[in-house]
Amino acid sequence: MSIVIAADGEAYWSKPVDLGFMGKFDEIIIDLDRCEAAGVIEGMSQMDILDKATVYYEDRFKNLEANADKLGEQFLMWIITHLCDIGYPFWQFDDNTFSNGGYPDYINKEVIKKFEDESGALKTGSNGSSPIYEQLYAYDPYTNCDQLTSFQIVAQYLPVLNFEKLIATIHPDLLNTSDEYINFQVSSEVCGGLLLCATYGIIYENNELEVTNNC
Repeated sequence: MSIVIAADGEAYWSKPVDLGFMGKFDEIIIDLDRCEAAGVIEGMSQMDILDKATVYYEDRFKNLEANADKLGEQFLMWIITHLCDIGYPFWQFDDNTFSNGGYPDYINKEVIKKFEDESGALKTGSNGSSPIYEQLYAYDPYTNCDQLTSFQIVAQYLPVLNFEKLIATIHPDLLNTSDEYINFQVSSEVCGGLLLCATYGIIYENNELEVTNNC
């Protein structure tokens, strides 16, 4: 049986689910009280509930893995627009300090030097924002008029960032089910944990992904 009932009464999926760029999730909680999409009806025995939930989520998780690229791209595009929303100085280790006078390893060092003044300090724009974001704002990833992928957008309009290395810092924390919805939580220690500290969202039945909270 793929669903295991733990000592605390919680139901867990016994196999990992690999969502590509979002990571391989080992902790997956199945809400047996919300399984209507699996055909569970009131009055069923626990064994029947487990059987139906197992069949449904086996198929659901296989479908998620088959669409991992699509899900991952949606999540990466959210990261890009999130950076636009907050203009966060991702080139810092936390909110106000560098590490040993340098930059994190997901920063392209040769590129960021172009944004330094003669003293080695990063320049600021007239409105206080960083010139590092100017190209990205001008392109507008929300409309993405050229239909670029997330990696293409970063390469062309945010070249300071080594996107692959930033993505590698993401930790897959948890999946849990709520009928046909799959809720996820991921986190990262980048920027002292202030950029992607505990990022929550929903994967809908059509595999559309929505980030609902980033606390």
